[in-house]
Amino acid sequence: MTDLDLNLVKTFVLLYETRSVTRTAEALFLTQPSASHALRRLRRHFGDELFVRATEGLRPTEAAERMYPRLRQALEVITETVSDEGTFDPSTSRRTFRLSATDLGELILLPAVLAELEARAPHCRIEVTPLDSAAAAEELRRGRVDAVICTPRIDAPDIRRDPLFQERYVGLRATDHPRIGDRPEPAEYLAERHIAVAAAAGHVDADQVLARLGHPRDIVAHVPHFAVLPELVARTGYLAVVPSRAVRAFTRAAPVRTFTLPFDIPTVEVALHTYRRTLPAPAVEWLRATVTGLLASSH
Repeated sequence: MTDLDLNLVKTFVLLYETRSVTRTAEALFLTQPSASHALRRLRRHFGDELFVRATEGLRPTEAAERMYPRLRQALEVITETVSDEGTFDPSTSRRTFRLSATDLGELILLPAVLAELEARAPHCRIEVTPLDSAAAAEELRRGRVDAVICTPRIDAPDIRRDPLFQERYVGLRATDHPRIGDRPEPAEYLAERHIAVAAAAGHVDADQVLARLGHPRDIVAHVPHFAVLPELVARTGYLAVVPSRAVRAFTRAAPVRTFTLPFDIPTVEVALHTYRRTLPAPAVEWLRATVTGLLASSH
């Protein structure tokens, strides 16, 4: 490691994250030839191409994929050590926390989290970004978000998963729906048309169960968010499947009612995911402990 200085580590991390020599050079205030020279040094040091050219930019090799999480962690440890960010006092900190969740998560969970933040960390801020379950692990690794709340499991050794609560599903219909009552038969249910929320939101269990049974829903529309479902269902004869904890908010928002689904959908576990770092970040650890304690006890 004698010739791998801190600047080369920064270059590698930025090349991985930007997929561009030009953008890496700009971020490091270097000329493009200097960034290209740094990449050549990295390749010689590791005996691997690390990044190859592709239509979408630089594509990391398998070796680069393996190295990135560890080198990024090493860079974070050094940065926090020299900048004295190894401690966190919620009463005085002005940190901005970044949380990824669905709009449903915002609706159900965010009020309690914000109230706790106001009481215990009055100068801190929180930014909530839309959940993309497929990209969640990478968002955590790159430090773009501090925590992710979702139902899909993120099974990776460098991602910590803290269960929050169990969730079950119910059907949603217009209050005056002419055919669907409180307990429809499977044939009645499948004869109707449905609205589904995009898979990126992480709630796909209903359709997975029906697919295994050989009874796919007749889906007339896919929408990106849960928040629009009450109004859409109330104004049409279409049906939807929603987590039960959203029911109170949905029935207040529009003339809709729930019904018992005519097939068994296993309950799902909502969990908090954070990046498992070599040197724990005190601020993120505080957020993790606060959210898990608050939501696990209140639900």
